[in-house]
Amino acid sequence: MKSSLLLLILFLGYQPLAAQDTIAPSPKKVSFNGYLKSLESYSIDKLNHQNTWGNLIHQRFNIKWKPSASLTLVAELRNRIFWGEQVKQVPDFGSRLRNSNEAWNLQKAWIHRENFVFHTNTERLYADLKKEKWSARLGRQRINWGMTTLWNPNDIYNAYNFLDIDYEERPGSDAISLQRNLTDFSHIEFVYGTAGSNKQIMASRYFLNKWNYDLQFIAGSYQGAATLGAGWAGSIRETGFKGEVQYYFAHQDSASQLNLTLALDHALKGGWYLSAGALYNSRGLNHSLNHPAELNLSLSSKNLMPARISWLLVGRKEISPLSAATCTLVYSPKLNLLILSAGVSYNLSSGLDADLIWQSFFLQYQGSFQGLQDIGYLRLKWSFAR
Repeated sequence: MKSSLLLLILFLGYQPLAAQDTIAPSPKKVSFNGYLKSLESYSIDKLNHQNTWGNLIHQRFNIKWKPSASLTLVAELRNRIFWGEQVKQVPDFGSRLRNSNEAWNLQKAWIHRENFVFHTNTERLYADLKKEKWSARLGRQRINWGMTTLWNPNDIYNAYNFLDIDYEERPGSDAISLQRNLTDFSHIEFVYGTAGSNKQIMASRYFLNKWNYDLQFIAGSYQGAATLGAGWAGSIRETGFKGEVQYYFAHQDSASQLNLTLALDHALKGGWYLSAGALYNSRGLNHSLNHPAELNLSLSSKNLMPARISWLLVGRKEISPLSAATCTLVYSPKLNLLILSAGVSYNLSSGLDADLIWQSFFLQYQGSFQGLQDIGYLRLKWSFAR
């Protein structure tokens, strides 16, 4: 709770500073925004019988400079302060914060103590050049090829972990991208990204709109393995219908792999929104485990879920114009893994939001279905723009 109070103090204290227009860049050329967040977490580890508090102050600056009509320069900085039991119980906590998609080391743990870490990372740093039908982007950027909501097999450059509730921007990649617009509704794109030795990804994407569907086709090389993919987003009457498929050919010691996801979503009267989906991972687990340590929840482009088949159900209800409630259920039948997440969000004032979130994890192992962990989160977020 201390970090929530600190966030409110900073929020109140910042107001006079924001009003002082000591540097007044032209809004047409420079834009500046960001947020300040406080996140408290309480974890109940049912395996090790440990209860742990976690504390985080999370701040982000986003700066965009447009010196000309064809050139845009972007820099986004992420600062985080972790402290408490959560840091103390994880060995070398600060070294685990670096994004594995990034080749350039633009992060720094300014303070790295047993129970306190102050970490900074440059999340985006790129130049964007547009000229007639061509556009090019060089630097740390988000390669957004996903078309479905939760699982994105087509996001081969920078897949994100949907269990991370505090990363709405999602990770980026150090890459060069080149795009050529063919028509108003179609383009072709080539991207080269690298995260260091033997971690290069090169792929091209053809995107078009046909039969009222957004369609895309992907071909390239993923860390040495050839890969092909496709995705679509449209609707069947009033129900959204989306899907993605990505196939990786066998390479050296790596076997071939198929990832496929399908999703439906529908908005109902009374502020209700429902979504259902499924994910198939040909190399995922298809049996129960002897111990939870065998479960890999370090999600990546290939390992979007550790199970062979997973099902998804999401329900969201708008309670009022200022508040909403969401419930998410993910279930993998053969592995018998169940993830439950529920949350309530509320807009406290202009730019200030509060979220209360709960996650529970269950797994069958040693012949019985047991709870692994419960995590509760309280988050305050203040957004600002200049």
